[in-house]
Amino acid sequence: MLAGSANGTFLPPYKVYKAKTISNSWRMNGPKGSRYASSKSGWFDSYALDDWIRSIAIPYLRKLPGRKIFIGDNLSSHISTDAIKLCQEYNISFVFLPANSTHLTQPLDVAFFKTFKMSLEEDS
Repeated sequence: MLAGSANGTFLPPYKVYKAKTISNSWRMNGPKGSRYASSKSGWFDSYALDDWIRSIAIPYLRKLPGRKIFIGDNLSSHISTDAIKLCQEYNISFVFLPANSTHLTQPLDVAFFKTFKMSLEEDS
């Protein structure tokens, strides 16, 4: 999970491994503030979402004044009643992108990763 704010700040990454438990060696030398989890599939699930919100998003966002908004896709594992309630406590709202549109509308994919990938292709 990578997340960024409208002011250009990127939050620490959250890596999910396909495993029952996480090896300590997998946590070594990662970016500062990174957090690690595991899931049966190796994909972000509702447990990882809740943990990411508690451990990375809220510590960053609670320092900022005013209303905050999460923009996310409609993937079922990215929707959690507990996460939404927790966010409401910190004046954070969810905005879900239209289904099957993330290739066009997901802000990090369109504005950041596309440009990043294009720069890598130019260098090769």
